[in-house]
Amino acid sequence: MTSGIAVATAIALSASVVAAGAMYDARPPLAHTGGFGEPTCRECHFDGPPETPNVVTLGGVPERYAPGSVYRLEVGIRDSAARIAGFQLAVRVADGPNAGTQAGTLCAVDTRVDVTTDTASGVQYASHALAAPADSMRWVVEWRAPTGDVGAVLVSVAANAANDDDSPFGDRILVGGWRVDGAGNTVKTSGAP
Repeated sequence: MTSGIAVATAIALSASVVAAGAMYDARPPLAHTGGFGEPTCRECHFDGPPETPNVVTLGGVPERYAPGSVYRLEVGIRDSAARIAGFQLAVRVADGPNAGTQAGTLCAVDTRVDVTTDTASGVQYASHALAAPADSMRWVVEWRAPTGDVGAVLVSVAANAANDDDSPFGDRILVGGWRVDGAGNTVKTSGAP
């Protein structure tokens, strides 16, 4: 009887270790971009080095969006200490009565990115499908701008430059916000609202 309990305990412990390892390689939970009062990856990853400026980048952001146009946005992480990384991105109306609502449409261009719609808010979130190794910490997602001018939009990005130790400790969490106006103003980079 005792050996049966020991075997069951060993199996349960092994399963929990495997599950914990898988947890840190999985897609992030929805609504963790840091924009519009959302939490960031710091909800699950903490005790890491402080964020430094310009470590998370977003290429392909237009100076202003043209209604209905498609833009290829490239999320990148520049952190030589990172061994693995991931991200989450959302594009929402920046101001006015529709602030925080979905702005346009996100679309994955390859299997490295997953786009999921939050059924409660209607906001789309693009994120890594699997955490990326240090030599490929770049992801591309297409954004189709709203078909009409909804005013300024905010692209919110939260990223995790991780040490790949299958724990929530020692990972650098990066947050950025890019504001794009549909009426002709230039891009303004700032922290997430």
